[in-house]
Amino acid sequence: MVITKKSGLKRAKKSGRMRIKNSSQLGRKNISINEKLALYLNDALSIENAAIKRLQLRLRQTRLPDIKVQLQRHLDETKEQQNRLKRLISSLDQKPTNDRGRLPVTSSPKSIEKMLKKSMTDAEEELKGAKEDAIVESAEIVLYDMLIQFAQKASVVVGGDAIPILSQNLAEERAMLDWIKANTPVLITQLWPDITSSVVGTEEVETEASQQNGGL
Repeated sequence: MVITKKSGLKRAKKSGRMRIKNSSQLGRKNISINEKLALYLNDALSIENAAIKRLQLRLRQTRLPDIKVQLQRHLDETKEQQNRLKRLISSLDQKPTNDRGRLPVTSSPKSIEKMLKKSMTDAEEELKGAKEDAIVESAEIVLYDMLIQFAQKASVVVGGDAIPILSQNLAEERAMLDWIKANTPVLITQLWPDITSSVVGTEEVETEASQQNGGL
């Protein structure tokens, strides 16, 4: 009798686990590969929707002509990326989203952020914007790279047309990131006098360094 009870208990536990597993799948919606691919494309589209708003804000904020020209160029590219994704999603008989995703940017601890804000110059705000530009572009590169790999797997059923479109978007994001990296030293050199003007004792240090270099 004891053995029977134990075996019955084991069966009950096992069947209970099966019921839990099956119930966890009940809420999962079965969708087609078209719908799945369109869902991921809409995710990318939501990021581009947000990127357009951010680029427009950056254009209003920046005071450097070279940065403004490049941001305007990439804004035009991003609008075209947005249109490509919309056409691609529509070709899958799905509706393109108008929602905006959340762009990835770093966030300092409140204690450090408070101290930075107290001493941050307009030049440092410009550098912060450039840093965030690079972070957003890096995230978009990863997003498109993974999307291309997903589309390649899905191409046996659908999605073959997505690969060249996504590859073009990826190439443009990479070009923007490369531009930011290549121009960061120039940007810092341009902004350095404004940054050091707010730092106590910097003028004396720079004057001494200049005199030492002049004596070599």
